[in-house]
Amino acid sequence: MPADHSYAPDFLTPVPRHGESMREVAARIAATPGEEVDYQLDIAIRGRRVWPHVLALHRSGATYERWRRPMPPALARVARHGGAAVATAAATAMATLFESVLAPDWPRVRAVLDADISNRADRMAAHGAAAVLDDLGERMRWTGAELVLERPYSGIIDWADEGVLFVPATTLVGPVLFAAERPHPPVLIYRARGIGALGERPAGAAESALTGLVGVTRAALLTTLDVPASTVELSRRTGWSSATVSYHLGILLRAGLVERNRRGRVVRYTRTGLGTALATSSAQEQASRAAQPPSAICTDSSTAPAENRRSGIPGRRQCSVKQDSAPVDDPCPDELRGRR
Repeated sequence: MPADHSYAPDFLTPVPRHGESMREVAARIAATPGEEVDYQLDIAIRGRRVWPHVLALHRSGATYERWRRPMPPALARVARHGGAAVATAAATAMATLFESVLAPDWPRVRAVLDADISNRADRMAAHGAAAVLDDLGERMRWTGAELVLERPYSGIIDWADEGVLFVPATTLVGPVLFAAERPHPPVLIYRARGIGALGERPAGAAESALTGLVGVTRAALLTTLDVPASTVELSRRTGWSSATVSYHLGILLRAGLVERNRRGRVVRYTRTGLGTALATSSAQEQASRAAQPPSAICTDSSTAPAENRRSGIPGRRQCSVKQDSAPVDDPCPDELRGRR
């Protein structure tokens, strides 16, 4: 699809499942029924079949045609063989892209996503839904009964007892996206917090004696504790999940490198004298090495298993799409069922 197209067919981004590998995701994409793929391509591609109920959602036929896009040549070659062939080709392309481009950085990306899920679940449990939903992203608000997304079209998703699945993303720019396609629950896709950590070069095992002594993750936590911080605060700073941070803090605590103090319901960690001496020596060592021409750079990254959790709103809920003043030539009705 062209980069400026606001609709991505749902078969390309199936609803996430806990513990699923990329190979399994690709298999689900490949198994998409051909008629479902054809229908989603009909919606998005100029010159293909126009479905009356889709056309009726637009202000005019001309507006709908302006929104649709020409068929990319590569897609046209595959689409001649039907929707099933498109699904198979898309699955192969997705798997190749992941292995060639994303796989080396996936543990770091996954750590950021897990940290976001954990942080928001903790906030929802402590402060309620409003504390999480009000700051998910642009052009969306929580009224206490509805999630209202401002769009250039109107529609209501009112599915009893479906809840809402929240999916963080590290590449999303712009407003919160959503998808609603039975039999799956409604999905909201939002920009994850802590993505700045992905732009930082991972600490290398050869960069400090501290890293060699305690490992990359614990060295990073120890140097980050220049001021007292809670597990949640450290999770936000580093991009690791709260479970990962808590596990490694426990090891540092038993080693006498950090100590913890409770004030009310909040437990904060701080470095001990020994921990500060090690962190300070590490900083001085790295500053000294930075002043010398590097002979080699050896990079490494580590993660710890973290549970991928859902945070949903049970019961009967509405997800409203409120028409705003956006240009009328960019409609993308709810019934189109794509990521919007």
